[in-house]
Amino acid sequence: MTHHRTIDPITGNRIKSEVRMFMPEDLSRIRSNELIDEAHRHRLAREISAGRWWRWLADYAGRRAQQASRYP
Repeated sequence: MTHHRTIDPITGNRIKSEVRMFMPEDLSRIRSNELIDEAHRHRLAREISAGRWWRWLADYAGRRAQQASRYP
């Protein structure tokens, strides 16, 4: 374990705090949760990008239809 000495802001006394050591199971669970969160963010990004693509395609198709209707 690593020890850090800090100063208590209220009393001004030096205090010793410890850095917690994680068990391998804890580290595995933390990493798994991080990967799940990252996958969720990537999925949202893909959905947003796909939505933009379909909106652009619909606008393009609408413009083409308007142009086609001008010329009988």
